[in-house]
Amino acid sequence: MATYRGRKTDICRTVGFDIWGRPKGPASKRAYPTGQHGPNLKDRRQSEYGEQLLAKQVIRRYYNMLEKQFANTFKKAQRMPGNTSLNFLRLLELRLSTAVWRLGYAKTVFQARQMVSHGHILVNGRSVNIPSYLLKVGDVVEVRDRASSRGIAKASHFEGAAVPAYIEVDVPNFKGKIIALPEREDFPKFFQEQQVVEFYARG
Repeated sequence: MATYRGRKTDICRTVGFDIWGRPKGPASKRAYPTGQHGPNLKDRRQSEYGEQLLAKQVIRRYYNMLEKQFANTFKKAQRMPGNTSLNFLRLLELRLSTAVWRLGYAKTVFQARQMVSHGHILVNGRSVNIPSYLLKVGDVVEVRDRASSRGIAKASHFEGAAVPAYIEVDVPNFKGKIIALPEREDFPKFFQEQQVVEFYARG
């Protein structure tokens, strides 16, 4: 399975903050693009296309997705009724790996992907090892009942995770249930999803 193997912090350096909220991320010390000319590029004006491209890259990296996968998800959102940008964000947020991260079973979205791939997660009582598996309202996500699986969740201190309102948590049983669709307030404020819509509208 293909995966991004480049530096995960480059996009954070470009936007000037850690997009995953990690206080010790490199961007907190060097809030400018990478490279020897990075400090001089901090306040450089971008074209409209450049701004749209950066908005797309921020969201894509935030959810740890490859370009083709990300673009296909957008196309799916376009075919759905309703607001395309909100539908797009919902499709990203309801990926199994994202839910595992939101529930605090993994410290990062990257670790969450690995947890799912290694068979530590169940959906509605069945093992699912596909990080991109799309959850729906009513689905129950849980950590497999074995020491190695639950040990990972405990090490991530999942009990204190800031779980969004659309997930109902059952901490003692290592479970979380999708009880509603995510709303715009459930997503990071720095997302500029309309810029992404405009980027793909260029054709």
